Amino acid sequence: HIRESIQPLSQALSHPELYAAFCVPHPFLVTQMAVADSYFMQEMQQHFPERMPELMRLRIQAEADLPRSLEEELHADRHHRAAILFETVTRAGVPGEKGGWRYWLDELFLHPQWGLVGSLAVFACVLFMVFEVSTWLDAMSAGWLLESLADWQPQTTGGVIGRAVVDGLVGLVGIVVPYMLPLVLLLVALEEAGIMHRIAFVVDRGFHHIGLHGGVAVPFLLGLGCNVPAISSVAHISSGRERVVASLLITFVPCSARSAVILALAGKYLGGFGVFGIFALTIVVIAILGPLLTQRYPDRGPGQVQEIPPYALPSLSSMLYSTWTRTSDILTIVTPLLVGGSVVLALLSHVGADDAINSLFIPVTSWWLGLPIVLGVPILFGVLRKELSLLMIYQALGTFEVDQYLDWVQLTTFLIFLTFYIPCVSTFAVMLKTIGRKEAFFSVFLSVGIALLVSGIVRLLLEGVRYFYI
Repeated sequence: HIRESIQPLSQALSHPELYAAFCVPHPFLVTQMAVADSYFMQEMQQHFPERMPELMRLRIQAEADLPRSLEEELHADRHHRAAILFETVTRAGVPGEKGGWRYWLDELFLHPQWGLVGSLAVFACVLFMVFEVSTWLDAMSAGWLLESLADWQPQTTGGVIGRAVVDGLVGLVGIVVPYMLPLVLLLVALEEAGIMHRIAFVVDRGFHHIGLHGGVAVPFLLGLGCNVPAISSVAHISSGRERVVASLLITFVPCSARSAVILALAGKYLGGFGVFGIFALTIVVIAILGPLLTQRYPDRGPGQVQEIPPYALPSLSSMLYSTWTRTSDILTIVTPLLVGGSVVLALLSHVGADDAINSLFIPVTSWWLGLPIVLGVPILFGVLRKELSLLMIYQALGTFEVDQYLDWVQLTTFLIFLTFYIPCVSTFAVMLKTIGRKEAFFSVFLSVGIALLVSGIVRLLLEGVRYFYI
């Protein structure tokens, strides 16, 4: 835009006599006259006074088409060009470490293309390790407890309540111990080792495509553990449009609770490709929603500088403390909700009231999602905590082997709906605090709409695949 503005001035200065008088390159002469350099202005006035009125008129005309003065615009343009040259020929690093393991790790993780491959490899390893460890831990914890309680089938109201409390605690153990703790622990280890920040640096360009700065990549990665601290982190490092858009998108990042449900059901019945497909779908949804939300909030925030800490060996005590701080609300919030929800669901089933609730959700569960009607109550109570949904699925179906009632299409549809559905009450509460009531309720409507739309489309596609190819 600067070149177009000063084009008439450049043409007025393109005379052989001016070049012969000043003996400088034409672009340099145009630049000096554009910024009204005192030396060139005096020389032009002294030797070519007849040209000065026209040159001044063209200079004022060029400046009128720009948001700032010509001097400020050209100064900013020089800095921009210098920054591009600097970024092209230099890179950050520690002097004297070329050839060391830190150097080669940075060559991988900070590379524009290979860094993405390295990042995907890291998360693939995390999911693989969690999947392998979780299978063993599940059998050693919740599996053993369920076998011990298999013969207890109370019929009285007091017995039903007691069994529901025990089932709630067993469900808590079956979610937290095998799935949530290993995932959060590994994410904390990656963060303290410095790998998370390098992944955030690599995905910076991708975040710019959805209208955000790469600095919010770390909160997005933290969202894999829990959306609540992730949104709180966004509130500390951003403001305005950036804060609102990032907070809305983070709600679609599968937290450890949703990941636990995905790993527990998809990992068991759909296999590794099913788990990967659901996680990949969340990335696609976020990539599509990002540009749409940035159009709704057009104001752009200032740039940010990302810190890349040196590699470090994670401290066990620090890892355990960070893991505890990110999962401690399980004792204060999740446990009462799980136990209370289990009791409520058991009592509703005991007195037959759950049928009325399930009937209200028939348009969603049966007509749109093609699921058993009994899953209406788990969908409703899933708003409290996503861990609660898994337990209530077991309660509603009356078994821990859900493949007896759900085929692979129904299971995939339900998991996708649960993944994009309202995260939990805790997330909604922190959004009320960070982005306000209006945007928090907009997030609820957005997540419900996306969950219904995406799960419905996936169901139709999978039904088509099953009809034509299976």
